[in-house]
Amino acid sequence: DDQEAEDDDDDDEEPVEETASSEQQHEPPAHLSEREKRLFRLRLQMNRSRVANAAAVRGDKKRKQLLRDDKARQRAEATEEWRQELAAQGLSKAQAHLVQPADATLKRETALRKKEKRKAAFGWDVFNADALHKAYEKRLDDLPGRDETAGADDDDDDGGPEFGDARPPSEAALARMTAELEKRDKKQAAFSRRRATVPGEDIDFINERNRHYNKKLKRAFDPYTVEIKQNLERGTAI
Repeated sequence: DDQEAEDDDDDDEEPVEETASSEQQHEPPAHLSEREKRLFRLRLQMNRSRVANAAAVRGDKKRKQLLRDDKARQRAEATEEWRQELAAQGLSKAQAHLVQPADATLKRETALRKKEKRKAAFGWDVFNADALHKAYEKRLDDLPGRDETAGADDDDDDGGPEFGDARPPSEAALARMTAELEKRDKKQAAFSRRRATVPGEDIDFINERNRHYNKKLKRAFDPYTVEIKQNLERGTAI
């Protein structure tokens, strides 16, 4: 026991000796002037701060990595438990929807539809058929449906009116369609104003719609293609 106590005392004394020696090494040399000694101490403080910052960054990175690993482990355990439950019921992963609650499935599908509806077009997808169809479906939300255009005597409808026998829409449906058209006209008027052109700018468009489309392309791709374009114009492209 006495030997172990002596070993413990030796272990406690070693850092003190190392600290004392390190402090002696960090003292400025005696031949330096006062200004040079101050500069020497400032540099030492900057080095200590840099080392401390690097250690703090490594610690934060390690903690974040441990947190990500813990979350990934929890997800993996939950996924494995879910697969075991499916296997116990004799179902495959493709048949998982058979045991899912209807409200959970409806909630997920609703979220996916909202995400697709809010997703903006990018680059050359602005004027394609899908973007135009998406705009058409958005307009349909403001247009009257068949239930609103139907009259009060449509209870005995046997599949639709004959040719030339279409029933007139209701006043509410007409008012709603008129409001939608006025709303669309106001929106177009707000965006149909002519933009100011810069004198002497390069003419790389054939009409206003193409000019607007080229501006969208420039915003998206100029950070990656401007150097190639300049090299081609100078004739220095490799």
